[in-house]
Amino acid sequence: MQDAEVLLSAQRLRELMLWHGKDEGHLPPAATLVNLSRDTIAALAELQHARTQLAELRAALGQMFWSCDSSQIRVAVLNVLGAPPDVNCECRALSSGHARPLE
Repeated sequence: MQDAEVLLSAQRLRELMLWHGKDEGHLPPAATLVNLSRDTIAALAELQHARTQLAELRAALGQMFWSCDSSQIRVAVLNVLGAPPDVNCECRALSSGHARPLE
């Protein structure tokens, strides 16, 4: 599996943050060290991708602000956002308390 293809759960991200954090008194179980490097690289790749998407979204929003044609706005937003997310996945994350809805 490629680094970019690794799917990291909210729990795994918390474990990575604890292993790479400064508080050595609250480390996760030793078994969570398996694939630590691979998962850390995958998390950083995911962060880099999210930053790129955010920059593209900000640029599109800036262009939309000056646009008067609502169809151009819809096209720009759809181009930046891409395919819709898996709603069931987001609902499970929200109901488990591991994610916050956007406000």
